[in-house]
Amino acid sequence: MKKYLQAAAIWLAIIPLAILNGGFRDYVLVGLGRAALPLSGMILSACIFAVAFCLVPRIKGCRQRDYALFGVLWFLLTNLFDLAMYWRAGGGLSDLLAAYRFWTGNLWALVTASALLAPWAAGKRRKKRQ
Repeated sequence: MKKYLQAAAIWLAIIPLAILNGGFRDYVLVGLGRAALPLSGMILSACIFAVAFCLVPRIKGCRQRDYALFGVLWFLLTNLFDLAMYWRAGGGLSDLLAAYRFWTGNLWALVTASALLAPWAAGKRRKKRQ
């Protein structure tokens, strides 16, 4: 159980990066026009992988199954957090689902796939290094 709390704590470290990424998109990347939203999604995905590769291998006593479950946990937490933000702004589940429409330029699907796969990939890398 402790390792899953540690994985959740690592996920919490991604939230400030996501907020900074949103500000970067809204104040800097916006000058790129339609490219701002997909580029922002790619940046956030890279941040998720960077955090995972730096911190997830530090969780002791994990098997490959644990890393996969960390990814499921991160995927769920990411979507629940985003849904809560939509509710706070007066939106709902339909807004969250709309974010998965990659053809609109929104790469939220890439972000959530990164949350799902990054802990597993970090675990695979750790196993290779041992």
